[in-house]
Amino acid sequence: MDLAMAQRLVDRRKAAGLSQEALAAQLGVSRQAVSKWERSESSPDTDNLFALAALYDVSLDELLYGEAANDADDLEDGSADTETADVADEAEDSAEHADCGDKPLVDISLTRGIHVIDPNKGEEVHVGWSGIYVTNKRKGEEVHVGPGGVHIDTLEDDGHSVRTNDDGTVTIDGETFSSWKEAHDKLDHHGKYFHTKVGRAWNKFPFPALVTLAYLALGIVYGTWGMGLFLVFLVPVYYAIGDFIDRRHLSKLIECVYPAAAIAWFLYMWLCLGQPHPAWAILITIPIVKALMRWCRKQWKCRKQA
Repeated sequence: MDLAMAQRLVDRRKAAGLSQEALAAQLGVSRQAVSKWERSESSPDTDNLFALAALYDVSLDELLYGEAANDADDLEDGSADTETADVADEAEDSAEHADCGDKPLVDISLTRGIHVIDPNKGEEVHVGWSGIYVTNKRKGEEVHVGPGGVHIDTLEDDGHSVRTNDDGTVTIDGETFSSWKEAHDKLDHHGKYFHTKVGRAWNKFPFPALVTLAYLALGIVYGTWGMGLFLVFLVPVYYAIGDFIDRRHLSKLIECVYPAAAIAWFLYMWLCLGQPHPAWAILITIPIVKALMRWCRKQWKCRKQA
C-alpha cells in the first residue's frame, strides 16, 4: 500500500474521532493490524476496505485514490477509471520499489505533510496536520504527539502503551489514572503495576545493595570471596517472591526461581566440587520447566475465559 493511502486512512480515522483501538473494535481486527495499515506495512483486505468506506461514508474510489471517480458519462468506454487505476498502480509500484532501496524515502506535500522512511534503520517519521508520528519498526515503538495528546506504544503484544487523555487522565496499558502522580505511585520505572502496597514496598527495597554489602562483609571477615558470589542468585529470587506476593502467580515464581537455583547448583558442583559431569544435565531441564509453566498459564487462562 502506498504512503498516500496510508495517510488517508489516518486522516479519515482522526476525522471520525476514532482511536486505533476503537476502529479495530468496530472492524473486528487487532489494533496492530490497524497500525500496520496506517504505517503502510500492509493493506486492508477487500472486506475491510468496504467496511472502512461505509464507516467513513465515502466511496471506495475516494478512500483508495483520494478523490471521487470521474463521471462515467463523459467517457463511453470508462477509460478514466482505467487511467486512474493505472496511475494508482504505478504510484504503488514506485513506492514499493523505493522502499526496497537503501536510501531514505522522502515524501513532502502541503496536504499530507512530510513523510520520511529509512529502510535501513526501520524508522518512519511523519509531520502533518494531525500531529507528529515517529515509528521504529525494528524496535516496535510508536510515538504520536497531536491535538489528542501524547500516545506512546510499543506495538508488541507484551509491550506497554501510554496515552494522555483530554480530561487530564493518563492511560497506561489499559489502566486509567487520574494524574501522572497517581501513575507514578502505583507503577515502577518499568511500567509494572502493583496490586498491593506490600508488593510495591517489596520491589522498592534496595535488595541488590543489601546483597552487595553482605558479599563485602563475608569477603572481608571470612575471606569467602568466591563462595560469596553465589549471593547474586538471591536477587532474581527476591523479586520473583515479591511478584508472587503481589500477583499470586505460582507458575511465574517457579519459572524464575528454578533457573536461578539450577544454575547456582551447577556452578557449585563444577567450581567447588569439581564435578561438572553429570551436573550439567540439570541445565537441560530449564527450558523444559519454562515451557511447562507457560503451558500451565495458558491452560489456566483458557479455563478462566471458558
